[in-house]
Amino acid sequence: MHVENLLVRPLGNGHISLNWRSATENVWSWIFVNGKLAFGPYMAETKNRSVTIPIPTDGTFLVEVHDFEDETVPDSIVQKPLVKPRIGWNCVDNAAAYRIYHTIFDTGSIEPLLLQVPPIGMERMEIDCPVSLEGRNGRWHSFRVETVDQFGNESENEVVLHFAVDLPPSPELTISRDVETGHLTFRIV
Repeated sequence: MHVENLLVRPLGNGHISLNWRSATENVWSWIFVNGKLAFGPYMAETKNRSVTIPIPTDGTFLVEVHDFEDETVPDSIVQKPLVKPRIGWNCVDNAAAYRIYHTIFDTGSIEPLLLQVPPIGMERMEIDCPVSLEGRNGRWHSFRVETVDQFGNESENEVVLHFAVDLPPSPELTISRDVETGHLTFRIV
């Protein structure tokens, strides 16, 4: 269960205090910072919980707290960039191998061989892209999977396009103080 009533207080020296109220006393809490496990499992045997954790000091950060009734490690819900797609194709009888070609669509370059995969006795094969695709500001990529027979001949399959895009940079918070009035101005850049 994702905790939504989270209070975050800065303590200085690169640490924050997290306070929240769990649904029951007998749950394990897991804390993620920027999508990575920072603390857990944590069992307080009370509904009101509080921990102090270190945080990155070089910019903004995202904190998630999850409560579970057992010690199962949850996954972070932080959004992942679309730069490692899952590549899938239907298997071909008597295939000796499959060759996966990749190119950046808008460069017009010759497709280099990305990976050669041996056949596995299934109807459909799927792999995670073995490289992170260039996705800065969004970019089209193309993939082509060719079936190779025992003599090294390749089939001709259609090209499949994938749009890769990195997440936008984290916003930065700037704080300024008016020296005359003492008022603070908060601005997200």
